[in-house]
Amino acid sequence: MIVDGRRMWIDSHVHVRGWSEDGEGPPEFAMDDIMAVMDADPALLVWIISFSFPGSNAIRRDPATGVPWTNEGQLRLVQAAPEGRIFGSVAVHPGAVRQSRECLDLYGGEHGFVQVGEVLGYAMGFELDSPAMVEIARHAASLGLPVQCHCSTAGQPQGEQMRQTINLARQVPEAKIIAAHAIGGTNSYTHITAAEVYAMMGGENLWLEIRDFNTREWVREAVERLGSERLIAGTDWISRGMPPFPPYGILFPNEIPDENPYPCTVASLEGFLRESGCSDDDVANIAARNSIGLFGLEGHVPGV
Repeated sequence: MIVDGRRMWIDSHVHVRGWSEDGEGPPEFAMDDIMAVMDADPALLVWIISFSFPGSNAIRRDPATGVPWTNEGQLRLVQAAPEGRIFGSVAVHPGAVRQSRECLDLYGGEHGFVQVGEVLGYAMGFELDSPAMVEIARHAASLGLPVQCHCSTAGQPQGEQMRQTINLARQVPEAKIIAAHAIGGTNSYTHITAAEVYAMMGGENLWLEIRDFNTREWVREAVERLGSERLIAGTDWISRGMPPFPPYGILFPNEIPDENPYPCTVASLEGFLRESGCSDDDVANIAARNSIGLFGLEGHVPGV
């Protein structure tokens, strides 16, 4: 999708902390520091941000207080951003179902957050397909909010988190479930195969994020076996430390731009898609079209 001569590129998986590093106040950086990264790219970047440290620690310590506190910080970021460029994700935890449901209503309903997540079951000590998560996913579905579930890129070669993600999708067929950074790391083939089997069994509510665009063999496999309609961009870019922040498109987890093996731009990521055999239509799907439909962004992003 081209808007005013620029490739629109929507990243569903970006981490920007909404509180200071010590959790005592607003971030030490300004929205201008984030926009400097986004506007440095010739493409038209749109980000969907998930919560980041120190929110993850706050939720881990006490989900009942950590969930609302983390969402409050994310709201600060969304409200400070230029219209249509940054959207929020609702933080939830199955150990705080009531607070999670309240935050879904407040931030997903009233404040326009477009996603739930990132749901970090492995780091928070719960299963993604637990009864409490099923309840949360059902409530999210009633609000039209996709649920973004972390899937290990390398740490669980048996694919347990993907199994839980698909089981959540199976139990809540009305929900839209996203396997976060599923195409990235040595677990990619496991994730692709599991998603393909689920689709063959009739599952129609699962999408996979591409994190590592430069691994052409994984991207090619995903497009050929799942179709580009089931893939979205989700690079896991993180605003580590203090500005100036690393450029967008950097190879995760390499944080030193000078050592990146390719230029850090959307054009590089699009180039990897084309080298993987993607057509113009495939590129349009993965870059923006799928995300516009999945997150209900029509009328909310520039030029659409």
